[in-house]
Amino acid sequence: MAKKTVGYTELEWACPNCGSANPGMKKTCQACGSPQPEGVQFTLGAQRDLIADETRQRAASAGADVHCPYCGSRNPAGATSCAQCGGDLAEGKARAAGAKLAAAEAAPAAWKCPACGAENESGRSVCSACGSQAKVANPAPRAQAAASAPVKPSAFRPWMALPILAFVLALCVGLGFLLFRTETQTGVVQSVQWQRVIYVQAQKEVTRQAWQDEVPNGAKVLSCSSEYRSRQENPAPNSKEVCATEYVDQGNGAAEVVETCYYEVYDDYCKYTALEWQNVRSEQAQGTDLQPSWPPLRLSAAEREGERAEDYLVFFRTDGAVLEYNPETEASFVQFAPNSVWNLSVNSFGSVVDVSP
Repeated sequence: MAKKTVGYTELEWACPNCGSANPGMKKTCQACGSPQPEGVQFTLGAQRDLIADETRQRAASAGADVHCPYCGSRNPAGATSCAQCGGDLAEGKARAAGAKLAAAEAAPAAWKCPACGAENESGRSVCSACGSQAKVANPAPRAQAAASAPVKPSAFRPWMALPILAFVLALCVGLGFLLFRTETQTGVVQSVQWQRVIYVQAQKEVTRQAWQDEVPNGAKVLSCSSEYRSRQENPAPNSKEVCATEYVDQGNGAAEVVETCYYEVYDDYCKYTALEWQNVRSEQAQGTDLQPSWPPLRLSAAEREGERAEDYLVFFRTDGAVLEYNPETEASFVQFAPNSVWNLSVNSFGSVVDVSP
């Protein structure tokens, strides 16, 4: 997927002294004047307009700010001496950068100052006009009670699941034992059976659905609708661009706005009717000897031969029962002469899984 930088937007930081929200590139709190501390975190604000001023754009793209090792003041990337105390920034610590910032689930609403009536942006704790504190509503008594109510701990403990796990394990072991355990018995061939089938096909009209470029030649298209088919990085006919926006912290109070885009391609998905070869009847032959043969095949001008199938069955007489065995090929089937003796591997369910002379 193609990524592209569309610009930069200013982040926010909350003053730990008064709690006010400040523009990310502002180095001191607008409300109380406190300097931005080294460990403060930048966050996405409610307003995420791209920075239009070229000077501020260059500052946003310059890289992470550096905190002075002597006074802690924040300095722009590339500075060699502290703007506050003049200290050498060679040992200064650059802010972390490169993290992808997530948007808050809900931005706090703007508020009106109770003292002077001025409108203030969300996140400010003091009025920008008169400096009065924002009025914070007390939480509802019911909510307070719910918050203070003790939470009853769960009675479940991990060890309680051990008996269940032990039972499941024992069940699996038992089933495995039954499936793979075999015993050897002696069997005498009592009788054999075979059956062979040739399917006959004719063309019949069927209704199918497919993309328009996959509809068979000669088919009758009944209807089509535009449907999503694939996605790709480059534009194409009948495509729609879809973009997701990421905000990457630059470590200087701004975030790089990156769009990851791809194209959803739409195409016609059609319902059609066409003639297809279908099984319409079959010719069968069967017997109880060791000479299997195919049935005679008679085809009309509108028919053709389809698939062939064959099935073989041997009945063994043992001391306790008559057991069945299915040879897979004609070559193995013709070995089972009547009254011949074989060693049978029989599983716990009474099925013959293997034979040997």
